[in-house]
Amino acid sequence: MNEAATMILGDWVQQATTRLERAGVDSPRLDAQVLAAHALGKDRTYVLTHPEHEVLLGVLEPMLIRREAREPLAYIVGQREFYGRMFQVSPDVLVPRPDTEILVERALLAVSHNRQWTGSILDIGTGSGAIAVTLACELPMADVTAVDISGRALRIAMSNAARHEAHINFVRSDLYEHLPANYFDLVVSNPPYVSHADDLEPDVREYEPSLALYADANGLAFYRRLAAETPQVLVCRALMVEIGLGQRDDVIGIFSEYGWRCLDCVSDLSGIPRVLTFETDTDLS
Repeated sequence: MNEAATMILGDWVQQATTRLERAGVDSPRLDAQVLAAHALGKDRTYVLTHPEHEVLLGVLEPMLIRREAREPLAYIVGQREFYGRMFQVSPDVLVPRPDTEILVERALLAVSHNRQWTGSILDIGTGSGAIAVTLACELPMADVTAVDISGRALRIAMSNAARHEAHINFVRSDLYEHLPANYFDLVVSNPPYVSHADDLEPDVREYEPSLALYADANGLAFYRRLAAETPQVLVCRALMVEIGLGQRDDVIGIFSEYGWRCLDCVSDLSGIPRVLTFETDTDLS
């Protein structure tokens, strides 16, 4: 392809939409518009209102080919919005999803959205840092710690913390192995919970980090670790976890084996149970 070749933006978006639709992309037109906006250094509104703009095919075609191959859009453009903030992402971390915003909302509800709350929060398996950074920004007086076993993921999380001026203590650790503190008011986690037998979309299966996706025991192994190991090394007042489709009863059962009580269950917009809150001897009231 002639790298200097151009096309009218509106025509390119239409052609790209057709190609992405054929590739099985769920939101082909939206993705085409986002790719165009990224290439132009503009927002999507500009793409919608300037269809006459000329674009360089040499810039857009490589990105379109990647999306046709079902590489996640967030990896191609290098970022994803979460709870109103933009987060850097790479194949070293999961792409932040709207479902996880429910975990953030539940955590904020636990402290009644009190921005002066001075308690301590631990985010286990922080990945991109979306949960920890959001909570640190929404609760600037809180003491937030984030752990991840992946050094590469922590580098992304630290970059996102710096981007949003969030003060977070980052620790590379397999669960609590290297954690310096032993008390937290609130522990939150979006752990690996996908079964190896689950049939995932190629966007997820072929590109997102397996370490952050899959867990043994039909996706339940990490919940058992949390339920069993937390009381051995931590004192915490409440623990909140994101769960997958159909896992509510199993996860509640696992935690109950280790003396946890399920305080509540919050569903997503589709009515799927998504966040469970557990407590031990005290609550957050």
